[in-house]
Amino acid sequence: MGTFSVKLRVWNPAQPGDVEELDAYVDTGAAFSWISRTRLQRLGVVSCRKMSFRTIEGRLLERDMATVYVATDKYSVPDVVVMAEAGEMEVMGAHTIEGLGMAADPVQKRLVPTVMLALTAR
Repeated sequence: MGTFSVKLRVWNPAQPGDVEELDAYVDTGAAFSWISRTRLQRLGVVSCRKMSFRTIEGRLLERDMATVYVATDKYSVPDVVVMAEAGEMEVMGAHTIEGLGMAADPVQKRLVPTVMLALTAR
């Protein structure tokens, strides 16, 4: 898929009046969104846990995770994001995209509302 970016707003649920806006690259191959630790700390966001990740080169990383609210266009949702370290890209991953009820449209290079799949039990 070609890369494209979207405007993403992020805020601390404990301080909803302070909002940061950023350009995040859409990465449907990333499970979680990665947001700059510095940006999140400005919002008063703190880590809720640590999680391990394997890089494309095979290195193992440990990163802090944080609970935030994210929004794009008219949609918003609570989310868990990776606190990205200096030099790491800010990306919007699948967890955020799907939580917003959106899908990546690679032709139009934008996020579009979608109908999510549901599994029903009998």
